[in-house]
Amino acid sequence: MKNIGILEIHFHLKFLHTMMKICKTKDTKVTVFTTKPLLKRLETYLDDKKNYEFVLKEDGETAYSFLKRVEKICDERIDLLFVNTIQISTLRIPFFLRFRPKSKMILTVHMLNHWLKAKFAFSKNIFRSIDVMFSIFLIRKILLPKYDAINVIYPPMKDFVKNDTNYEKKVFSLPFNYYDKSKKTTSLKKDKKIRFVIPGLIETYRRNYDLALDVFERLFKKHNNKIILNIVGKPVGSGGKKIIERCENLKKKGYNITFSKGFVPEEEYNKISIESDIIFSPLNVKTKRDTGVEEIYGQTEGSALPFEAIQYCKPLIVPKEFNVIKEMKSSTIQYISAKDLEKKIIELTENKNKLAKLKNEAVKNSKNFSLEVLQIYFKKEILEKLDKLK
Repeated sequence: MKNIGILEIHFHLKFLHTMMKICKTKDTKVTVFTTKPLLKRLETYLDDKKNYEFVLKEDGETAYSFLKRVEKICDERIDLLFVNTIQISTLRIPFFLRFRPKSKMILTVHMLNHWLKAKFAFSKNIFRSIDVMFSIFLIRKILLPKYDAINVIYPPMKDFVKNDTNYEKKVFSLPFNYYDKSKKTTSLKKDKKIRFVIPGLIETYRRNYDLALDVFERLFKKHNNKIILNIVGKPVGSGGKKIIERCENLKKKGYNITFSKGFVPEEEYNKISIESDIIFSPLNVKTKRDTGVEEIYGQTEGSALPFEAIQYCKPLIVPKEFNVIKEMKSSTIQYISAKDLEKKIIELTENKNKLAKLKNEAVKNSKNFSLEVLQIYFKKEILEKLDKLK
């Protein structure tokens, strides 16, 4: 019996849930190190809480003190610790510099250029640039050497590590989410409208919402009785606020668009996703955020988007530049421009057989990422070779 630990004190709630499910087998005991607010949100869809032990950060306890407590527990009884998220900031990284349990450790790296390749960071904010550059120095010189391997949440990222970086230790790929055959993924609709969902925080550096709204405004003028656009996420910053203002104007015109001005509860998010027909994301495939370091979604940075489609067994619409894994290509539509996107959506409204075929392919493709498949990978590639990790 192996004792597995999972540490998450920042966010990535769905990934935490995924790791818990993958790691809990008949051959393991799983201890989750997290915070009370994260556990409260986790409980909304955690139906097997009794199968896990939880060690929670206490009110008033510093991150450093909590990590020292985690380290002590790991030294006593944890064989393998997964560390899910370490934020790239000199305000966060120092907590982990002296964190060195005796157990084997695997760190999930979400942004590969930041962690493994970038040499410089130039952003509009000079202080943020300095923060990122110093964080990268600490990562390369002190932090990464402590870990026995890294994990990436999207398979093509593993290829990038092997082919385009100097990282020499093991690289695993345990995804952001999974297909659960016991969960409901479809519902009966009262109408025959095609429901498109754009999930995630409304952040303009992540997605080109203006392109999406331009396309759907034109579509609504001729096909308002056939389509619905749901934008499911909390607006962030001035860019997010401007997108909500555009959505409000479209709503006033009588178009079928829904959106939220605040946090979307898990239950509502789940309901909208189940009722959807297609998950759509107008990704900005290349992005620099506020750090000045460029990442490429689907190659150097993971996206939850493909695994939203997998979880809910839905077809996917993404830009042509996004690196779609081979297991999802038959249920994915890719576009090269706004005009091309509009044309392909019109084809779906006029050809229900094409939409039905995409849906069938999505169900079939999702099974490649079932919990059973991922647990077999975890057992054979990690658990059974744990002693060989260096």
